[in-house]
Amino acid sequence: MILELPNDIGAIEKAVEHAVACCAHARLDRRRLLFNFRVGLTEALSNAMLYGNRNEPGGRVRVELHVRPGEVRASVSDQGRGFDPDRVPDPRLPANLLRPDGRGVFLMRALMDEVHFNPAGNAVTLVLRDPDGGDRDADTPAPTGEDARAAGAARPDIRLPGHDADDHVTRILAATIARSAELARQAETTRADLEAALEANRRLREEMAREHASREMQLAHDLQLKLLPPIPRMKGVEAAARVVPAASVGGDFYQVIQLSGGRVGVMIGDVSGHGFPAALIMALVMSAATIYAEEGRAPAAVLEYLNRAIGDELESTEMYLSLCYCVLAPGRSGIAYSNTGHPHAFVVQADGTARRLFATDPPMGIGPTPYDESNLRWRPGEDLLLLFTDGLSDTLARSHRSTGEERVLDTVAANRHRPVSEILDTLFAMSRDAVPSIPADDRTAVILRTS
Repeated sequence: MILELPNDIGAIEKAVEHAVACCAHARLDRRRLLFNFRVGLTEALSNAMLYGNRNEPGGRVRVELHVRPGEVRASVSDQGRGFDPDRVPDPRLPANLLRPDGRGVFLMRALMDEVHFNPAGNAVTLVLRDPDGGDRDADTPAPTGEDARAAGAARPDIRLPGHDADDHVTRILAATIARSAELARQAETTRADLEAALEANRRLREEMAREHASREMQLAHDLQLKLLPPIPRMKGVEAAARVVPAASVGGDFYQVIQLSGGRVGVMIGDVSGHGFPAALIMALVMSAATIYAEEGRAPAAVLEYLNRAIGDELESTEMYLSLCYCVLAPGRSGIAYSNTGHPHAFVVQADGTARRLFATDPPMGIGPTPYDESNLRWRPGEDLLLLFTDGLSDTLARSHRSTGEERVLDTVAANRHRPVSEILDTLFAMSRDAVPSIPADDRTAVILRTS
């Protein structure tokens, strides 16, 4: 396996986890693989990025991984000038405790079975073996010279004295063995400290991720609510609209636009996805929709211009938009609309029956253009225009045997003679009682009556 990494510390963790996963068939001791190999490779990559490439953003680090039964070899190379690994300070000495250099090389040598540096000092090979593994391949020579010295740096060659050794030699051997035991104890302490540090680092990253998500969510909430315009006062038009944002901000929005000739444009939309990207798409749609609608264009033409304005953005974010745009006028008996896959659009008639404004086209960002337009009979003073999103109907469905859409329609029909603001209050009170906690999707509705 070969990996080419950018000079980004944030890329290390995923690269190391991927390498560990690739070593699953090596039949190594799991504890040594998960700790020794993971820490050793992490240190090698950190050294390559911070010291080899000197933390330059344009630098690259190459990882080559060779896995066979009983052995794993990982080679890490950077684009730097290299260094002399034999001249790094020993981090165990009191004089070097506060120095940042030397710790990585020490840990690699302490945790791996072999550590080889190339002559230039800008590439290192880490070897981890099964202690009970087989022999070296016949075509793999034993390390010699500098490689042998590097490989044995953490495991000194101790030769037993002959029978003629005096007490002085024996004492030296005893001291060497004691020192080896002390080094082993220090290595175990270092391992425990590293595990604690890794756990603390993981918790810190999780907390930072939660804080980032919370800040993004608050920003998206603010953007969504600030962009929703107040409903203009228009002669012969009674309208009410509301959005209650979800825990994870969606892309619900509405617009009631005063048009020339006493006409009114009513739009509702739902952007797929959640969070800040959906809120940004919503902002683009609302800005463009106001411009094109106020020019007095027909519903299909407004949607056509909208698609031109945001089509590339929808494609790049892999989102789509369901939207219904209606145009009607006080005293006139017709309603013109275009509907790109928005399911909850109705005219509630004087007798309480609901006529659906069926989709004229697929959702924006999915289907082809140009867009179609349809017309429906409208009785001023009697009919209600009702547009809502699935966040509202879904909450009402959780506490009732009928579907959420049926509950919305039944409630509006039962209250159709009341002011539209009171009908809206009733709907959202029912939704709040059904799901007291903040739901997973925005709840949005628009109700309009003309005289």
